[in-house]
Amino acid sequence: VDIHYYVNDIEKTVLLYELLPNDKAIILEVRITEAKREETYYISTKQLGDSELYEQQLLGETHSDILAKIDSYLPDFMESNYDVPPTNILETDVSYEIDCTDIVRDRFVYTYPSADTECIVSATFVIDSEVIVEDYPIIMRSLNSVTKIPEIFITTDNSQEINSKDDFVTGSLTLKLNDYTHLKALTNVPVSIRLRGNSTITMPKKAYKIKFDEKQRFLSQYSEKDWVLIANYVDHTLIRNTLAYSLAGKLNLGFTPQYIFADVYINGAYQGNYLITDQIEVTNDRVNIEENVAKVDTGYLVELDWGLYREGLENTDDNYFLIDGAPFVIHSPDYEDEHYMNEQYEFISDYFELVLDTLEAKDDYSDLIDEETFIDWYIVNELFKNVDAGYSSVYFNKDSGGLLKMGPVWDFDLSTGNPGYLPERGPEGWYVGNQNKNIFFYHLLQYPEFEEHLKDRWNEIYRTKIITLLPQVHRFADSITYSRYRNFLVWDVIGIDINWYTAPEIYDLKTYDEQVWFLYDYLDQRIEWMNEEFNK
Repeated sequence: VDIHYYVNDIEKTVLLYELLPNDKAIILEVRITEAKREETYYISTKQLGDSELYEQQLLGETHSDILAKIDSYLPDFMESNYDVPPTNILETDVSYEIDCTDIVRDRFVYTYPSADTECIVSATFVIDSEVIVEDYPIIMRSLNSVTKIPEIFITTDNSQEINSKDDFVTGSLTLKLNDYTHLKALTNVPVSIRLRGNSTITMPKKAYKIKFDEKQRFLSQYSEKDWVLIANYVDHTLIRNTLAYSLAGKLNLGFTPQYIFADVYINGAYQGNYLITDQIEVTNDRVNIEENVAKVDTGYLVELDWGLYREGLENTDDNYFLIDGAPFVIHSPDYEDEHYMNEQYEFISDYFELVLDTLEAKDDYSDLIDEETFIDWYIVNELFKNVDAGYSSVYFNKDSGGLLKMGPVWDFDLSTGNPGYLPERGPEGWYVGNQNKNIFFYHLLQYPEFEEHLKDRWNEIYRTKIITLLPQVHRFADSITYSRYRNFLVWDVIGIDINWYTAPEIYDLKTYDEQVWFLYDYLDQRIEWMNEEFNK
C-alpha cells in the first residue's frame, strides 16, 4: 500500500508545527493507493489552531487504522461462507452490508455462482459524529473455481461390483491431489476393496475398507496397507467425525485416527464425499503396542461390541469373551497369528473382569487402568453425546506390562443430537456414565476422586481445547464447499430422508447451512451446560 501526504499541494514526510501569531489555513491531503483501489482523504479544509490540528491528526490516524483493520479481515476471493469482520474495531462499532448475497448470523453466504461475481462489502462506522461508508470489492468465485479436495478413482477388475463385507474385490486406485499438493499422489496402484460397517452397511451410500498390496501413504504422512472410507451418510454436515477426532488428537489419548476428506469414484461413477481415515489396528503408526510375540503379557487391542448379538454370537468369527453378558472382541493378538496362545485369551479376559470387579467394589484401581486416558476418552464422547459410547466401537488398549487404556476414539456420525432413536439426545444431561450406557464410567463416576480429577481436567482444557472446537465447525464445513455440494446432488437427503436414525429436529432442517448451525448451536449449548455442571 502506497500512502502519500500533501500539505497545500506540497508532499510532506513530516508535518512541522510553526510558532505563528495567528492560525494558518492548511489542507492535509492523504492519498492511499493499493491494488484494489485508490482513495483520497481530505483531512481538513479549515483554519486550525495547534490543539485542533493535533486532534484532527489523531482522527485521521483512527480512520486509516479502521479501514486497514476491516480490510485485513476481508478476503480477495470468497469461495465458501465467510465470517463478517468484527463489528467492534478499535472501539468503533461497524456495520456491514454486501450487495450480492445475504448475511446470516454474521456470515456472508456463498451462493455457488456459475461465474466469478464481483461483490461490494460496505462498512459503515462513525468518527467524531461523522458517518463514514467504505466499500471493499471482493470476488465470489464460481463453483467450479473453488478449492477442490483430493479425488480417489477406484477401478475394479472387470468392473466387478462391491457388494460384500467379507470378500474383497481387486482393482486399482488413482489418487488425484488437486489443491492438496503437499501430499503424495498415486497412479494405478493395486488395491482390494470391500464393504464395511454394521448398521451403515444397510444404507444407500456405502462405506468401504481398502487394502493396498504394499504400504502406501494415503493422504497421510505415514504408510499403511489398510485404510477406511467413511460415508457419513447419516451425518448431514459430514463433519461430526472430523470434529471429534480433532479434539481427541489434542488430548492424551495416544493414537487418534486421521481425518481428511476426498471425493470418491468407483468404476467411473461418483460416490460422494468421504472421510479417509485409519483402520483401528496395531502398527507403529497407529495403536503402537507390542504384538506378534508368544508371551502372555503382550500388547492387547480390545473392543466392546454389543453388535455381536445382532449377527448372533454363534455366527461371528470374532475372538471374543463375555463379562456380565457384554461381548469384548480381541483384535490383537490375532488368534490366527502363529504367536497366539490360549493363555493370552485367559489373561486379557481375566484382566477385564478384575477391572470391572474392582470398580464395582469401589476398590483402588490405580494399578489397573490409566486414569488419564479414561478421563480424556470420556470427555470427547460425553461432549458429543456419542450414541455408541457404551455400545460398540469402544476401544481399549494395553501394552506389555502397562495399564489398561481407553482409545482410540471412533465413530461419531450418530452424535450431537442427530440420532432419532435416542430419547435423551438434547444438549443437556449426562449420557456416557448412565447405568445402561457404559458400565466402566457408571462405576468410575461413583468415585469422588475420579469426579474431581475429571473436573480438573475439564477446567485445564476448557479454554484451550474445548471452546476452540466451535470455530472449527465452520472451518471444516467451509473446506468442503465444492465436494458437499456435489455429494448432496447424489444423496439428496437433507430435509428429505426420514428413517429410524433421523431425529425430527434434523428432518426439519432443509438446507446444509441449517444443519451446520444446528451442530454449532448444539456444541455451544452442550459445552456451556457441561462447564456449569462440572463447576457446581
